[in-house]
Amino acid sequence: MSELSLKERFSLIALNAQDSLHMTTAKKAALRCIAAAEVLEKYLDGSWPQQPVLEQELKSAADVSSHTLKQTEKEIKESLTEKDLLTEVPNLLACDMYYVTAGVNIFEYRCNIDEYTRQTEGMRAELMEDGNISDDVTCLLWLLRESGCFYDLFSRAEQEYLASRINQLYLESYLAKSLFPIEIHHSFEAFSQKFLKKKDEIFTTPFGTGLLFACPVFERSQSIFIEADAWFSGNDKRLECVIRRLDEKGHVVHVLRAGTVPLLKIDNLYYECIPTQIVVKTAIQGVRLRRYVM
Repeated sequence: MSELSLKERFSLIALNAQDSLHMTTAKKAALRCIAAAEVLEKYLDGSWPQQPVLEQELKSAADVSSHTLKQTEKEIKESLTEKDLLTEVPNLLACDMYYVTAGVNIFEYRCNIDEYTRQTEGMRAELMEDGNISDDVTCLLWLLRESGCFYDLFSRAEQEYLASRINQLYLESYLAKSLFPIEIHHSFEAFSQKFLKKKDEIFTTPFGTGLLFACPVFERSQSIFIEADAWFSGNDKRLECVIRRLDEKGHVVHVLRAGTVPLLKIDNLYYECIPTQIVVKTAIQGVRLRRYVM
């Protein structure tokens, strides 16, 4: 496989686990940034413009109609699918007892697991380790911020460490100085209240530059209840029941931790598998999958 472009690298991260049928707020943000990534590609291949020109072109690329966003999605979907980097699978919510009972089908994008891991872990290593940060990763960092995907990839502890790395990058890199102050997420649909809270909590610079690296937050976490018919047969049988249900829906499951509260990698995301009992008319026993940030 040929080396991926910046647009393709970001799309792999931003489209993973997005609703493939509906234009959700989170997907709109991702698609706007995919359009912005195309602008950044052109500048990385040539001379970098002054900030006013860059800001204008990035905002123009992002501030487009719903029809244009759908066309952007169609084009990147076809491109990644042709390279075997993107497929559509049932959303995990399709495994939820209530959705199964209602006969509701929801589909989402799943990016190629090996390539997704290669891209995210490569970027994580470059950001978390000492050394220079490449222009491509600097752009990816900004795109993650503006799309709201940043919190999907980094734990709170990692975010705190990255605050100092980002501020150092801002002081030392002309690209970061030009790019980081630009915000295109103001043109997105309304953010959740979490964004306003997070904006005051993290990524204020200790260096007096006035840079605020805050991320919009979209509610993409899911809580999925899966009925288990092996509750009283022990942890292993219960886990087998859950894996079988997920496998039937086409998900790729790896058990990273067994025991009372197993940790699963489902497709490209991590979930804790928590024994749960809900009461309708009678008690129903099963497990609840809860998103887990490594």
